[in-house]
Amino acid sequence: MHHHMLLVCHAADGHFADGDRDGIRRVLDESDCIVSIDMSGPERYAIVCRDGGQPELYAPGLHTDRAFHRMELALSPQGWTSDTLKLVFELMRAGGFGLMDSLDAAQIIVSSPQQVAYFPRLLKQPLLVRNSRDLGLSLL
Repeated sequence: MHHHMLLVCHAADGHFADGDRDGIRRVLDESDCIVSIDMSGPERYAIVCRDGGQPELYAPGLHTDRAFHRMELALSPQGWTSDTLKLVFELMRAGGFGLMDSLDAAQIIVSSPQQVAYFPRLLKQPLLVRNSRDLGLSLL
């Protein structure tokens, strides 16, 4: 069974915004956490990390001109490996995305201080993480 997480992008005004496509593509092309990437469907990337983590990324709009406000992350049964955490943190930073369990989540995890103000409609203030270790501690 896979665990699903959402990566969402908001602008300073609190509304949805396009994430940084070039930044996300750069991470997918250059991250040292990744051993291989295979297309598992339209806009779906089956990723194998160095330490055996196998997240699947659904990135609608990454290679098109349509909206690129969100991505979905499906975690394999082995879940959050060290390299999976590093990769997700890299994606968050490069694309300007926050991480949440669902659209109904009370809190979002962000990777830069300016993003804290970008999610004004949530019940709890966003949680700022500064590295993949902090991300892991906030999730586990």
